[in-house]
Amino acid sequence: MKKNILFLSLFIGLLISNKSLSQTTNTNNNYTFKSGDYNGIGKWYMGREIAYVMGFEGISWLERSEREEEENVSKLIQNMRIKSNDIIADIGAGSGYHTFKIASLTKNGLVYAVDIQPEMLMAIEKTKESGKIKNI
Repeated sequence: MKKNILFLSLFIGLLISNKSLSQTTNTNNNYTFKSGDYNGIGKWYMGREIAYVMGFEGISWLERSEREEEENVSKLIQNMRIKSNDIIADIGAGSGYHTFKIASLTKNGLVYAVDIQPEMLMAIEKTKESGKIKNI
């Protein structure tokens, strides 16, 4: 009986406490909400609108010629300080745009291209085979 009362007291104490142990409030205000592009969700992070999840049908957008200029991918890759023997995972690899740039720098390493869409993985595999790339 005493164990039940102790348990009940602890349970009630947790219920009435004003702070959740598993969640914290975002106090840095990096997120804003406003309307934007029709491809966006209306939620912005540090000035850039978050897009809807992209399906494989948007693969041409991932491979667009102006992507380097828009996103400065070369600077991103340079700042990663990739070494020849690094092992890297590209999670949400999509078409492999970053994967192939990284693979060219990891000649003695390995790049894991991970995506949930089989069509994206098939596109990566096709590019990998046509380019005879062995470290992806």
